[in-house]
Parts: sequence; structure tokens; C-alpha cells
Amino acid sequence: SDKVAIAAQLDATGINLMLLDKRGKSTSKLRKAKRFQLNFALAKNVTAQSGMKTVYVRLNTPTGALLGNAGTFNYENKSLDCSMKKMVEYGGNETPMTLYCDINQAIDGGTYRVSIFVDGNLIGSKSFTFE
Repeated sequence: SDKVAIAAQLDATGINLMLLDKRGKSTSKLRKAKRFQLNFALAKNVTAQSGMKTVYVRLNTPTGALLGNAGTFNYENKSLDCSMKKMVEYGGNETPMTLYCDINQAIDGGTYRVSIFVDGNLIGSKSFTFE
């Protein structure tokens, strides 16, 4: 049953974080950035249970601070804050997703860490460096 639980766990693939300016266009300059755009896909998984899933994303700054405030979720018997969340209908096939996080504070250059959670599991994480 442990193997089935592991096989049924979702996986986030193709994780990409971009900066958007006030017009919604991609930018490489942090000082012009007004929001983060996160793109990824929930990988195809025929053993995963279909239905509505809530995807929670934590976006940490280079100093470790969490950006955004979209509520809390449970992970490993702890309640964690999340930067973004989105409900999605998952049917076992690859499901592309895009989430946004507004920037309402000064942000610094460095390495930002994205962590994606579904059903109480960490399904993907990746670091991005912005100058």
C-alpha cells in the first residue's frame, strides 16, 4: 500500500518562474517587476485519484521570507503559509497550470525558491536566480 501511495502522488514538471512588469509583459529587471508568474504542469498519473485538487505554492525570497499571503495549508503535521493557491480539476492527464503572485514590497536580487504542494505532499521545487 505504501508503493501505491507513492505511485499515486502527483508530480510537478517544467517549473518556471518569470517576472512580469505592470503591463503583464515578461521582464528581467527586478525593479520593474510587479508580479511573479509561475508555470508548471501536473504530470500524467493514472494511479492518482481524479477530482478537484488544491495546489499550494510557497515562494521564498533569498532571505527566506515568504512572498504573498494566500492562506495556510497542512504539511507534515504543521500549518504552513502559502504564497499562491489554486483549485484545479485533475483527471489523470498532464494538466498545465499558471499562478500569479503580486509583488507589493521591495524585492532583492538573489535566489528565489518555489515549493509546490498537493494533497499534503511536496510535489516539486526549484530555485531561480534574479539579478
